[in-house]
Amino acid sequence: MRSFLQVFGQSVERRAVVPGALVSVGTALVVGVALGSLVPERTAAAYAVNGLLFVGLIAGGAVAAAKARDNHLLSAILTSGPVMVLAVVVQLIRRFGSGETVAPLGLPLVMLLAASLATLGGVLAGIVRQRRRSLLDPEESRRSRKR
Repeated sequence: MRSFLQVFGQSVERRAVVPGALVSVGTALVVGVALGSLVPERTAAAYAVNGLLFVGLIAGGAVAAAKARDNHLLSAILTSGPVMVLAVVVQLIRRFGSGETVAPLGLPLVMLLAASLATLGGVLAGIVRQRRRSLLDPEESRRSRKR
């Protein structure tokens, strides 16, 4: 099995994307689907569920960005892909299974929000990663000499 994925001409490591996607999807399944279906809408508990979903998507992006050697943000963004597929499946089940009305802009907004939160996680992981970097990092000194 190859350890790299080619996305938009860039190499992205599977070992970075898969754990981040598992965190994001696991949070979406447990918190979003399981707890979200038990909580009535527009209550304090519903807002807490949304907050936990947001934290899970941010954490998934952060995990992917922290594990990636290169293309940190792209790795973080890719963790939101499985959550987007899960959102489509849930919307289809709601629409055709129970006959609920589904807002036409609901799905595109969920997809944009998922990608944005995963990107935020990648940015936060990048900030933490820069602070932990040594001043004597050999990779960094090679890059600065080439410029």
